[in-house]
Amino acid sequence: MAQLTAPVVIGPCQGCGACLLTCPTHAIRPTPAGLRVRADRCTGCLECLEICPVDAIRVAGTDRPEGVR
Repeated sequence: MAQLTAPVVIGPCQGCGACLLTCPTHAIRPTPAGLRVRADRCTGCLECLEICPVDAIRVAGTDRPEGVR
C-alpha cells in the first residue's frame, strides 16, 4: 500500500499551537520530533498555512507558502 502524502508540510515552528487549534480535521499532531501532518486526515484546506504566524507551514513540493512569490 502506498503511503499518502499530505498537501502541506511543517518546517521550523515556534510551537504556538495555532495550527493545532485551527485544523478542522485534527490532522496536525505533536510528536517528540515536532509537529506532524497526518496525510489520511488532511483535506488541503490550508487553514493552518493561513494562521501560522511564522510561515512554518508550506504547500508540499514548494519552497514557499502558497501565495508568496
